[in-house]
This record gives sequence, structure tokens and C-alpha cells, in this order.
Amino acid sequence: MDKIFLFSLLLIVPIIIISCGRTDENNADQVSSGAPVTITHPFKTNLSDYIELNGNTVFLTKEIIRSTFQGYVEKVYKNVGDDIKSGDDLFQIRTIESAAAESLNISFGGKEFRGTVNLKTQSNGVLTELNYHQGDFVSNGEQLAIISNPSSMRIDVNVPFEDVSKVIIGNSCEIQLPGGENLKGIIDRKIPKVDSASQTQTYFIKLADYKQLPENLNITVKIPFRQIKDAFVIPKNSVAANVTQDSFWVMKLINDTSAVRVNVQKGVENDSLVQLVNTSLKPDDRIILTGAYGLPDTVKVDIQK
Repeated sequence: MDKIFLFSLLLIVPIIIISCGRTDENNADQVSSGAPVTITHPFKTNLSDYIELNGNTVFLTKEIIRSTFQGYVEKVYKNVGDDIKSGDDLFQIRTIESAAAESLNISFGGKEFRGTVNLKTQSNGVLTELNYHQGDFVSNGEQLAIISNPSSMRIDVNVPFEDVSKVIIGNSCEIQLPGGENLKGIIDRKIPKVDSASQTQTYFIKLADYKQLPENLNITVKIPFRQIKDAFVIPKNSVAANVTQDSFWVMKLINDTSAVRVNVQKGVENDSLVQLVNTSLKPDDRIILTGAYGLPDTVKVDIQK
């Protein structure tokens, strides 16, 4: 038995030694390879500072069709969404007197009145609202329909009063639609009135190039008010921050395999770039672009191509 045990021990010990050696080699490879990262460089560009506001589309020109007497809707000539031309028939309405007495026959100025009247449109546009249908009873002055003029479409934005000095009539702005499409806009006009509750002033923006949009579409408006020439910037993804967002830093490569933390001060920023102010960084410095999340202040890195 002692011989068998000794023989087994002689076989097992080399295997354990070899396995430990391979594990040490793997760990060494992992340490030497470092964290996989990609790099970028600071550079100079013109950078705009802007205010970002929520807005919605409105049609400024609308025709409200109202009933001129009491009666019943006999015919509706158009449907919601139809294109309308000035002079089109929209409703035929029978008076309540005529409905009560079909044989009623009245003459006005030598013309026979048979108890029905056709309501006609006065403007061009699109029928966007239809409030009554065939057989409905309508009272005098009631709103029957709305015709909107799509060419009068504007974007309604409410600007905080402290920012109105930054919004100049005639200046251009950027409009972002749901889904990410970007359009150019022009600040068209403002309403000389401030909302008492929100302390905002209403501005209207028109599209630089006409594009038909539906009413009440929620959009984002970016209004530039200052441009910084030759701003020293880096990609926004390069900048890390603490939980309270009051301390910022980047990871700078000091050689091909090591990076250290460098605190930075942010200036103007947009969706993709951040201006660096009062910084010691230079255009030829290598900054980690991706892979820096969670890294310690000094770390070994592996630059990915």
C-alpha cells in the first residue's frame, strides 16, 4: 500500500505544479494586456451655445364654420382631411320650421325659399375638424367645422423671460422632429405678452424650407445665441463625472500601455462635443474615448485599433 501511495503522489504533484504554472501564465497575460480602450485627441472647432426648448406645431390661419340659424343637417359634402377651396359647399341645413312643415313655402324678394341653406367655405385649406353629421340638430352660432391652412403652420415655443434677450427675430434655429430628423427654422414673431403663471413669452418659428407637418406635433427647438470660435474640445463620451456631476475628468495616456486621470473643467457643450477650459491638455495628447468607465486613476490599457 505504501508503495502504491508513494507512486500516486509522485504522479499528482507534477500535475498540480504544471496547472499552477499555467494559471500564473494566464493571469500574467491578463494583467499585461490591460483594459481594452479606443483613443481620441482634443481638437479645435467652432462651437455654439444654445437654449433648448419644447415646442409644438400650430396652424395660425383657420376658418371656423358656424351655423347661421337653427335646423337639421341634411347633407355633409366633405370629410375630415379633404382639401377645401373657397366657395365649396360644406353643409346643407334645413330650418326647424321647414322640418316641422314640409309644405312651407316662403318668398323673399321674389325668390322662393324652400327651407334649406347651403353653407359655403370662405377660404382654402384642409378640413381638420367636423363637429356635426347628417341628421344632427344645430343651434344658431354653433361651430360646425374648422378649415386649417397648412401653409400657416408655425412652431409655438414658450421662452422663459430670462432668456428672451437670446431669442432674436429673424435668426435661425434647429428643429428636431420625433424620430431624429433635423430641420432648419427661422424665428418669425413673438407675442407681446408673458404668461403670468410660467413667466414665459410665446415665440413662433417657421420652417426655412416648407414641409407639411401635422398640428400639435411635439418637437425640440435649439436656439443658438453664442458661437465660440476655435473652441478646444473633445468628444462628450471621453468625459467622466462623479455622481453629483460637479467633478469631471478624462483618462490620458502617458505611454502606449498606461493611462492616468486628468481633471478637466467644462465650458460650452452640445450633443457630441465638450469645450475644455483652463486645461493643460494639448492637441497631440491621447485621450481614452471608449473603455474608460470604472477605471482607477492609474491603469494599464490595451489600445484597440
